[in-house]
Amino acid sequence: MIEFLWNEFKNHKMSLAAIALCAVLTAGMNLLEPFITAKFIDEILIGRDIATFYYFITIFLTISILAIITNWFSTIISSKVRLKINNRIIENVMRHVYKIRGDFILKTDMVYLSKRLDQDVIDLVYFAIGSMTDICINFALLLMAMFLLGSIGIKWLALFVIIALIHGIGYRMLKKILFERSTAVRETDSKYFTCISDILLYAYSIKLHSIFDIWLEKFHAAFEKNFVAVMNQVKIIFWFSTSSVNANAFFKVLLFLLGGLDVLNGNMSIGNFVALNGYYLLAMQSVSYFMNIGQSYQNAFAAYTRIIEIKNLPEELRGEKILTRIDSINVENISFDFNEQKIFKDFSAQFQRGKIYCIVGKNGAGKSTLINLICGMLKPVKGTIKFNEIDIDKIDMIHCRKNLISVVEQKHLLKNDTLSGGERKKLTVATAFEKSADVLIMDEPDNNMDSIGLTKLIQQLQADKKNRITIIISHDNRIIDAADEIINL
Repeated sequence: MIEFLWNEFKNHKMSLAAIALCAVLTAGMNLLEPFITAKFIDEILIGRDIATFYYFITIFLTISILAIITNWFSTIISSKVRLKINNRIIENVMRHVYKIRGDFILKTDMVYLSKRLDQDVIDLVYFAIGSMTDICINFALLLMAMFLLGSIGIKWLALFVIIALIHGIGYRMLKKILFERSTAVRETDSKYFTCISDILLYAYSIKLHSIFDIWLEKFHAAFEKNFVAVMNQVKIIFWFSTSSVNANAFFKVLLFLLGGLDVLNGNMSIGNFVALNGYYLLAMQSVSYFMNIGQSYQNAFAAYTRIIEIKNLPEELRGEKILTRIDSINVENISFDFNEQKIFKDFSAQFQRGKIYCIVGKNGAGKSTLINLICGMLKPVKGTIKFNEIDIDKIDMIHCRKNLISVVEQKHLLKNDTLSGGERKKLTVATAFEKSADVLIMDEPDNNMDSIGLTKLIQQLQADKKNRITIIISHDNRIIDAADEIINL
């Protein structure tokens, strides 16, 4: 995880150094506060000098102003770096997603994946920026506070060490459970969000078929799983969040008992009594930080693990052969299964430049799957596909899809809400023709297209067919009649 983060952070060294400097200044001011407070109380009680009084007030005001300015700069710089690194990691993951095999993209709920990725990256980067400097600062703060406790009295240092050890042992005992429950919360939270998105995304269809109650049951089930996971996590987190409070309360009882006796017996000044409490709180604050960073580390590591799961998905195999032209496509005895359902078994077909092919068949027969296989988005479990008699595995299909193949999908990318469905379809078809690709593939181009538009489409297909291989999925008789060959699945 450290190497992964360093690769993302190394371009922001100056900003990280500025954040570290702000943390050092903040730690220094935190250490000064109990010392100055102790001096202030003792001077007021003993000297009662008004000039000294205003002197200390000026010091307190100066420290307060410096703390505000330091925190403001740290917040601004941290936010800028965090946002830039978040965006960079998400971009890198998206780049990898577009390199992996098409079957993963087809099987994966991308709404769920986007929610999961955004949440994981935010948690990981927030942890990293906060911890890279704070670990060193809190370690130094802990040592200095322990030294100051010991300077007041060795018994106070011993008491602090005992309480800190008990605090640390408790965390170690619950660390594994915390990791498991944090992971469970992430998974159930992402699925709960996906369920909400699906209900809203498919609201029209759900309303059309009057199946809201069915989807509501899924929503309730997703919530119940998320609710149980969150409550299980809350029960564990409670002990981490309250352990410092409980330890501080116990120490304060001993502080007022033993420290009060020292003050009454003349062995400790009131200023040192106040400083003792301040140093202990600083030391315990550092201990709590290291305990919480363990908890935060588990959350961050869970986020990192899920990001790496995506990064480690195998990339699409890319052949080295670069085609400059496609004249023929041969599908030879292919078999293909999807989600344990057999789609093709020993299926063959041939496509030649200069012809229009229409693929017909019932829903689920494999029409769109055949298109994905031809485009190299899916890989058959048996058989082969050849372009110009060259095996598809030897061809750079990314180059082919970009330069030689043009596809009109049922669900097109264009999302201009000012256009009707038919207008968007026409614009998508026009864009496909403009590409002048050797292979033109259209999946249900007649959907949302009016009669005039469809007539012009068929005329254009006939006029340009000599320049390409044209493959169309359609049930429209006018397109079927315009085809040179029909492939019935």
